[in-house]
Amino acid sequence: MSKLFLIKNIEFNVTTCMAPASLHEDIYEILFRYKKRMCDKFNDIKGILLIDHFALHLIDQNNKILVFSVTPSVEYNLLNEGLWMYDQAFSADYQKENKFYWWEKAYDEHYFSEIKQAKELKHGFKFGVNLSKTVQSAQLIYSFATRSQKGNLFDYYREYISELYSIGDYMYNSVCKEYGKTKSNHPFLKLIKLKDYTRNKNES
Repeated sequence: MSKLFLIKNIEFNVTTCMAPASLHEDIYEILFRYKKRMCDKFNDIKGILLIDHFALHLIDQNNKILVFSVTPSVEYNLLNEGLWMYDQAFSADYQKENKFYWWEKAYDEHYFSEIKQAKELKHGFKFGVNLSKTVQSAQLIYSFATRSQKGNLFDYYREYISELYSIGDYMYNSVCKEYGKTKSNHPFLKLIKLKDYTRNKNES
């Protein structure tokens, strides 16, 4: 029998999609507190490969998720409306099977329009793509979006997977080092202090 959860008047059926991570207790605070830091570093790479947005998802070994974003309203809309439960970008299991995928692929079909509206259309994004990697027992998701009208954007970004990982690593290093300074006893500190950011060449 399917098990149902009710969040923000939305029923979540656990048989519909892979189980999402649970939200870290600081997720809302982090989203907005680190916006300036994110934007400062994002200015170094904005426009490269047509990129207009970047977010970093961290899912730890306890399946708790934190998000750093240059456009925190993107994630806030999903969290506040309960739609994140239907977006596999918040599922650690999904990342293990999908290392490179466009945003829409991860949307549950029953809430596709609602997620697309909250995550993409409200912000003028034309296309989004995620890349994931495993660091020890944690999952990192690098999330990019563009407002470009260029055609065949999935094929375009597929040609630059290595470069996208490098950009994601740059943002990860920069932002998480700052986070570690203020959370010295935080369980995420072990993850963000890791020096091995190199992507496994087989994970592409």
